[in-house]
Amino acid sequence: MIKTGIIGDRSFCSESLDKLVDIQELRMIGYHQVKSDNTDYLSDKFNIRPYCSTNELLGDVDAVIAMPPFSSPDNVSFFVRNSKHVFFELSTDYSKSVAGKLSAIIDEANVKVQVGFHHRFNNTFLAAKPFVVRPKFIQSGNYKKVVTCTENTKMLLDMLINDVDIVLSVVNSEVKNVVANAASVLPGTPDVINVRIEFHNGCVAQLTAGLIATEDTHQFGFYCDRDFINIDLNRNKAWLIRKKSQEGEMRLFQENIGDLCVEEISVKPNNYLFDEFNSFAKSIVYDRHPEVSVESTVKTLSVIQMIKDRIKLSAEL
Repeated sequence: MIKTGIIGDRSFCSESLDKLVDIQELRMIGYHQVKSDNTDYLSDKFNIRPYCSTNELLGDVDAVIAMPPFSSPDNVSFFVRNSKHVFFELSTDYSKSVAGKLSAIIDEANVKVQVGFHHRFNNTFLAAKPFVVRPKFIQSGNYKKVVTCTENTKMLLDMLINDVDIVLSVVNSEVKNVVANAASVLPGTPDVINVRIEFHNGCVAQLTAGLIATEDTHQFGFYCDRDFINIDLNRNKAWLIRKKSQEGEMRLFQENIGDLCVEEISVKPNNYLFDEFNSFAKSIVYDRHPEVSVESTVKTLSVIQMIKDRIKLSAEL
């Protein structure tokens, strides 16, 4: 078993430990909290040791779960340099260049480091992903209700980064070009961002994130050679849509709508935190590439940087 410790504030530690204690490959040794007035709570609940300092904890573990505020680039680099496997939550401190430097350190240390991208472990996406084969066109709409916020651009980019990561995880090709535009309903920061990502294999992804909506919606459409896969992440629903075959074969639970055959994809309940931690543990035990590596995150952050540049450019025109 992998001797593991968790570092973060109380709320993040408590939520994560609820799932970490169920991972068979991990043996939870202890935790270190920042500015905690009650260190006995987690110790009594999970029967693990509270540590007074990060260095003390690192001396007893092989792997670290780094939650905010200990998931900064400096902290993660420090853990890696101490030859610890690390799972960490991505924060706004990370950019393409910062993540690239971290990736180089990881290669040198020869440890497993996984990034917390929760949408990759969304049960609806996991259920539909096997049907997404060589997509030719991808579209997404990620909208949230009207909010009062002076940092709309940051919120929209936070929404887009998960969608970009999902797209890059299913398209087996390098990015060729990125086009992005932003619009504001009222003068000020953008309320909607639209992005077009073109890949060298001909695939095109059209992504939209907006803060002007009457209800929260988050949907994906994947157009493949013979199939269309529709995913509703908010309602945990997914459908496989095909044109009717000449033989007119009917499948169980299939619905015919005009010339289309609509088959609902079975979505099993899951907990994304458990699945993320389980994936991290197995990457260590079986010496395999993490599901969401820093290397893949560099590519995602590279696209986000291009989106920022394109938005700035379009504002200047």
